[in-house]
Amino acid sequence: GNGIILETPLREIAGGWMNSLDLSAIRPVDLSTSPLTCPSMTPPAVSENVSERSLYFLYAHLKDPPAYKPGDLVTCGQQLGNIGNTGNSINPHLHLEARVGMENIPLGSMAHYDASATVEEMNAYCLWRISGYFQRIDPMRLISYIQN
Repeated sequence: GNGIILETPLREIAGGWMNSLDLSAIRPVDLSTSPLTCPSMTPPAVSENVSERSLYFLYAHLKDPPAYKPGDLVTCGQQLGNIGNTGNSINPHLHLEARVGMENIPLGSMAHYDASATVEEMNAYCLWRISGYFQRIDPMRLISYIQN
C-alpha cells in the first residue's frame, strides 16, 4: 500500500513530552525465532543515548503515493495524503503507528505479506515491526500533551 514515514529527532521535541515517555534500552530480538520470514539483515548501530533517537510516525493505506521524497521537510498541519484502501486492507482507513528508534534509519519501502516483496522490503518490515530496534509508543500521549 501507499504510506509515508515521518522522522523527528528527539532532541527537537519539547522536554515536557519527552519526560512522559517510558523509553527503555533498545533490546534487539532474535529474528530467527520469529514466525515471520525475516531475511538476515545487518542491524543498525545502537546507542543508548536517547538524544540519538528519533520519533517516527507511519501513515499507511493512503489513497495515492505520497508526493514527498526522503529528506523533504513537512510542517505541522500539512496534508500528507488522503485516507485510502491500499495494501493489505479491506476498508478505507488511516493506519497510524508511532515508534521511537535510532535516528536516520533509512527504511524505504516495507512489505511482507505479498509474494512480490523484495528482500529489502521484507528486511525493512521486520526491522520496523518486530526487531526491537523501534519501540512502539502511544500516539495519544503526543496528542494529549499538545492539548494541555
